[in-house]
Amino acid sequence: MKKFIIFMGIALFFVSNVYAARPLPADDAGVVDVGAFEMEYGYEYVDAADKEYNHSVVLKTGLLKNLDVGIEVPYQFIDLEDSEDVDGFSDVVIMSKWNILAERERLPDFAVSFSYKTESGNDEKSLGTGRPEYTFTGIFSKQFDKATYYVNLGCSVKKEFEDTFNYNFAVEYFLNEKVNLVGEIFGDTIFSGKFDDNATSGLVGFNYAINDTITYDLGLTLGISEAEPDYKIATGFTFAFGG
Repeated sequence: MKKFIIFMGIALFFVSNVYAARPLPADDAGVVDVGAFEMEYGYEYVDAADKEYNHSVVLKTGLLKNLDVGIEVPYQFIDLEDSEDVDGFSDVVIMSKWNILAERERLPDFAVSFSYKTESGNDEKSLGTGRPEYTFTGIFSKQFDKATYYVNLGCSVKKEFEDTFNYNFAVEYFLNEKVNLVGEIFGDTIFSGKFDDNATSGLVGFNYAINDTITYDLGLTLGISEAEPDYKIATGFTFAFGG
């Protein structure tokens, strides 16, 4: 608990604003403005054989007009079914995104992102994989009236694990000035084995703008394939600073 309090203190020190589409796992094609900072705090409960209580903080800033960089710091509490419970920092992720095409009348926004998952966690305690992972993603987003659609297509190259094709298909519906409803289908495919060997899930949720600075979100993820937990509950806050 002491580690968690310290972790939260560090997180809240760097107050900022991350994805407008939280709690969607999908990314949007926009980048953080130069001189601005973004931060999201997320909590996730995972209902599986080993119960997980995951916390994460993402910090981002704009380097150029069309380029930003960020870092994700995860902290996990895991109730292991067959051994002593563990907690600690998992694998840190370093990321960047380059917006290539701003939305035009007929064309969507388009960006490419790169992330490097480090091996900073302790895989012997189930905290991370203990192997580096490189992910490249093409990101499309387009708004039609009150709905914004997101498509993410990418691949993850994993040392000593099978590489995967990753996909996200999401929609965000503008209900009113405060509330957006969200939905998504997403997963990873390893192109070997049966459907249930691949991770496929669906999410429904919403985000609520408390004010111009703070947004609250809540989402429920249901496992579609057997490789995914029955359900996950995610919630968090988005903060805006600068820009």
